[in-house]
Amino acid sequence: MVGRVKTHLLKATSPDPFRLEAEDDQENIHPDELAIIERRGSRGELMATQPYCRIYTRNTKEVAGFNGLGETLKKLDFINAVRDIRRFRYICKLLDLLITQKLATLSGGAQKMLFGMLEEVAHEVTRSQQNVHVLQHLLKQLRKRLEDYLWGSKLGSTILWEQHTRRLEGINAIATTIQISKPEDDMHPTIQEVPEECIREILRRLDNHNDIKNASEAYSVMAKVSQEKSIWRQLCRFHWTPAQIEHIIQMHRELQVQKNWRQIYDRLRRTYGLREEYAEKLCLCRNCSCMFWQSYGHPCRTDTNPSPPPADDQPQPQQQQQDLEEMKPDIIYISITPQEFLKYFYL
Repeated sequence: MVGRVKTHLLKATSPDPFRLEAEDDQENIHPDELAIIERRGSRGELMATQPYCRIYTRNTKEVAGFNGLGETLKKLDFINAVRDIRRFRYICKLLDLLITQKLATLSGGAQKMLFGMLEEVAHEVTRSQQNVHVLQHLLKQLRKRLEDYLWGSKLGSTILWEQHTRRLEGINAIATTIQISKPEDDMHPTIQEVPEECIREILRRLDNHNDIKNASEAYSVMAKVSQEKSIWRQLCRFHWTPAQIEHIIQMHRELQVQKNWRQIYDRLRRTYGLREEYAEKLCLCRNCSCMFWQSYGHPCRTDTNPSPPPADDQPQPQQQQQDLEEMKPDIIYISITPQEFLKYFYL
């Protein structure tokens, strides 16, 4: 009997060479390939993973400390999310806030995630040849903060920041090699061939004065259309409420005599700031305190697989439809801006 027990224990504790080899192979897999493996279901079919993270929602100093920023960024898949054009602007705004306001208070893991996200932004800008000014702004702010902290507050581990400095040099090298390729000569229509009505519609879809200014410098017709008051009036109505617009007009007598919408826009911008719009946002579930990307949907229904109720207690199809209609998405979860996102962490 004792011999059988010993044999059983040896079999249970002895390592399986095939299993160890499989685990080693999985560790060496590229993150993207590993993600594909995780997306395969029990039958081998590909299944879309849903990045999400449950967090503590009380904004107190004690409770907020339980939320790790680096781990949350990893669970929400921020690095791969940079490649999504809908989430690019949201992530760049978050990077700007972290660099300009929270750099000295970030943990080592959060610092690594920040540089990883910034490096992925550089690769995405190189690939798409868009948002070059966003990358240059982030790098400029990061270099400025690093120079300031060299003469003041400590940034943590010296060895870690030496690694970050080398990584920043690599990102700068990527940024300096970005070249916007010119369109081929046989590509039509060019911007000069587009009718003025189309140019006007293009400018109406720009959401800030800098883009309108840069567009007007690129083409004379755009410069002429950008002076039209309808462009600036629509821009004012996009960013501010009628009450805010009326308040600014009443505060300045010269605007009451003649409504110069470009001047009204400048006054409103300095007073209230610009409205921030993102094609994709993070959302927070009020029911389970789960944070997730809006386009992936609510994870509460797919997160767990409870055992089915007895046949007698199963709801009828009409009742199931009623329950789904009662669960309104705008009540279940709320959108989270980059500024609100950082409030859930003790930084």
